[in-house]
Amino acid sequence: MDPDAPEPPPAVRASDADREAVVTRLQKAVAEGRIDLHELGERVEAAYAAVTLTDLDALVADLPPDAPPPVEIVGTRTPETVTSVFGDVKLEGTADVPRNASTVFGDVRLDLRGLRTDADRVDLVLGTVFGDVDVIVAEGVHAELHGWTVFGDRRTELAPVPRLAGTPRVVVRARTVFGDLKLRSLAPGESPSRWRAIMDRLAQRHLPPPPLPPRPGG
Repeated sequence: MDPDAPEPPPAVRASDADREAVVTRLQKAVAEGRIDLHELGERVEAAYAAVTLTDLDALVADLPPDAPPPVEIVGTRTPETVTSVFGDVKLEGTADVPRNASTVFGDVRLDLRGLRTDADRVDLVLGTVFGDVDVIVAEGVHAELHGWTVFGDRRTELAPVPRLAGTPRVVVRARTVFGDLKLRSLAPGESPSRWRAIMDRLAQRHLPPPPLPPRPGG
């Protein structure tokens, strides 16, 4: 043995959850006909007696990976840049969201509550003239709003709740002229329209709706 060779890393001890995961995988292998019941009993007994992750890995080394290969879905990819003139840009995030979106005489509204990504950070660059920029994230998602507005308001309304594990950091850089910048969080299923959300809450409580706001000049 070479005395100058680095020592191998210490073995990592297995947890109860690790053992149960291997047992579940072995049971699936029986259902697929890969091993028989006798072999299942032997491997399950060895799994519960395993001390390290290496011991557990040896019990499923001859089995295929548990997760199937990812399948690419075509026809649903969102372009990186979305532009419009005399119209709104309205999108709901799933797997992809545009990184750049802008319009003139229209609003930019992104509802990211359904966003699914393994990225640690999502950067958005948004802008409009004579319109609003409105970005919605799920409650518990860390989000930031940077940018400026001319003749408009800038508001960040995020619920003070613990951060959701595994969610990305959403960084919004936005600008608008004659419009508002808004970054807010909503619960799943809650309507993005504030008036609609009020109506839904009143309906749940069986209360009469409030009077409509007065029309200008009425």
